[in-house]
Amino acid sequence: MKRRVVPVSPAELLPLQLETIGMHTEEEVIERPNGYPFFHWLQTVEGEGELSANGNTWKMTACSGVLLTPGTPHRYEPKCGNWRSGYITFHGSMAANFVQKMGWKEAERFQWEPGNDRISRQLESMLGLAESGGDPSGWQSSAELYRFLTLLRTDARTDNRPSMSKRLSRIQGLLDWLETSFSDPGIGLAEMSARLGIGERQLNEKFRELFGQSAYAYLIQIRLRKAKEWLPSRPDWTIRRIGEAVGFRDASHFVATFRQKEGVTPDTYRKLYGAGTTSERQPD
Repeated sequence: MKRRVVPVSPAELLPLQLETIGMHTEEEVIERPNGYPFFHWLQTVEGEGELSANGNTWKMTACSGVLLTPGTPHRYEPKCGNWRSGYITFHGSMAANFVQKMGWKEAERFQWEPGNDRISRQLESMLGLAESGGDPSGWQSSAELYRFLTLLRTDARTDNRPSMSKRLSRIQGLLDWLETSFSDPGIGLAEMSARLGIGERQLNEKFRELFGQSAYAYLIQIRLRKAKEWLPSRPDWTIRRIGEAVGFRDASHFVATFRQKEGVTPDTYRKLYGAGTTSERQPD
């Protein structure tokens, strides 16, 4: 039995646009020397298959899948009896840029934990929506496709690396501590790395992998976020007091850092989003 849906194609090309979605209860041998014209996701629901692309051959076991870019030659076939698979093909005005920003290759294999299979549930939900015909504009399917791809980013691992969710869980204690201790101006790499029991270099590597910035830059980001919350909501506090309250040692450093990161001074930000007298807004 095959479940295959070709959704309505809106006149306007959406940022992420579903082309087809479905499930095969008995997958067959498929060979495409010229690839598929759109992005192609294939995952195992039950059984086992084998997929070859770009010189790689992968076992397609439960809780695994492969994302292929348009035109990538590939071949797949069932192994060990019946192979039940699910698939999504898509394109869109932002699809190529989105996949590139995620850092995924022409043929990227994903694996995830069976006990947290939000990926398969999301595919099933998207298939149900497509079968119902309840999305004539295509925008809901576009949003659900975005969620599906972000789940690949957070819940699955590639190249034998842990998923983002698992890597985040390993440093969650440190992140929680920073959220409550950011006001201490003495916090530095030494204190943060000691919390995890790792070296400062390894700490920065973890933060760059997860957040694209160093651990200390992440701390500065927290301090500026808190400052942006308090500048409008605490008009009776001077700029100096706000800066000290979020962990900066002096007002000049706070103002310079805020202007560098936000493009405006704290005083200008307060005028844009809050109220207060001119004297209250000046550093003392």
